[in-house]
Amino acid sequence: MGASVDIVMETLADLAGRAFGWIGSVAVGADGGLAWLEDGVVADLLYSGTAGVLLGCAEATAAGIGTGQVPAGALGRLRYLADHGPGASTMEDDGLFTGWAGAAVALRAWSAATGNTAADDAAARITAQVADRVLAAADDPPGYTDIISGDAGVLLALIAEDSGAAAQAAHVLAGRLAAAAEPSPDGPQWRMVADWPSLTPGFSHGTAGAAYALAAAGRALHRSDLLDAATRGAETLLAIGHHPDGWGVPLVIPPQPHRPAVFYGWCHGPAGTVRLFVLLNEIDPQPRWQRAIAVCLQALRDSRLPERLYPGYWDNLARCCGTAGVGQLLLDRYQATGDPALLDWAGALAADVAGRTVITPEGVTWSNTEHTATPPQLPPEPGFMQGAAGIAGWLARLHALRTCPGNPAAVPRPGPSWV
Repeated sequence: MGASVDIVMETLADLAGRAFGWIGSVAVGADGGLAWLEDGVVADLLYSGTAGVLLGCAEATAAGIGTGQVPAGALGRLRYLADHGPGASTMEDDGLFTGWAGAAVALRAWSAATGNTAADDAAARITAQVADRVLAAADDPPGYTDIISGDAGVLLALIAEDSGAAAQAAHVLAGRLAAAAEPSPDGPQWRMVADWPSLTPGFSHGTAGAAYALAAAGRALHRSDLLDAATRGAETLLAIGHHPDGWGVPLVIPPQPHRPAVFYGWCHGPAGTVRLFVLLNEIDPQPRWQRAIAVCLQALRDSRLPERLYPGYWDNLARCCGTAGVGQLLLDRYQATGDPALLDWAGALAADVAGRTVITPEGVTWSNTEHTATPPQLPPEPGFMQGAAGIAGWLARLHALRTCPGNPAAVPRPGPSWV
């Protein structure tokens, strides 16, 4: 990719470490340790709060990058919440990115990166509480189905815990999620919630994420019916994933004239959708899944990201909707295949992100852009999916992989494979 990328590679470890310096500077004291604010309110979520900060710390630590006092504060806060339950937290649900399930995921990631048994114990306590609530509401009507806040995300957290109650609750959620599929001319699809006016087939809120969760649960729970449901969902995505400019699942069905036809990030584009095809190919390798993986990567190449082709086209640097999410996928595929071109591609994305760094006296951060706002630069965020923790975790992993070429397995992946 050229000398400019090589120069950037020398700075990645420094950028990642300094990002956690900035993250620590915007922390606030909270019961048990430190927390982070969203819109002026303490947020403990995986998407934008304490849990996400700890997940970013786990990624950086596994890559050999120091994160200062940030993880101790985040860990203390999440352990306190595990001990004191819902009355101690601002979390309003059990969602993966919006509630308690995400706290368990972050604690497990920190344990995987450091061997911290207290984090693992806290994750088990939180998961047990989530499982109890799922079982207590087993006869309730279905609600949200999606990865972000609904049954699909909670299901992923439950199957990560090896306990009878978690498995029992996972069976309940998996059955409910499979039953929530609705027919369409192209095959089954999952609506975010029953009365939602549109379908968003991508990973965060629709068919790709729901099918991924069913495939993961089918493997974990040894249920072929769940794998069958996931396969049918993947087939639907293959059927609808075509448009005049190439491949990509529609951003929304029916299309909306004020929004692009397709998107390219983790949330609604091939960077997320491909994870379903990767998982199905791990479970039952087939040429159609391998072709789908290749087509998703080609769609990302053809998109020309991170070029700003027009205002609003590619204004996000973060893990959910932006460059870091695509870059994380490239590192996953590099570690799965050993293809050095994927590592070089990730380096080109990192060069763009490094060029957009916001330098502060406390460290570095990044700002996403909203081209319709005045000014267009949004306030920097510390969290995982839209902020510095997720970007820094990716940069740290990229640095580690670049320093051990030819040995992709040398850098552990403490976080879950779906982020």
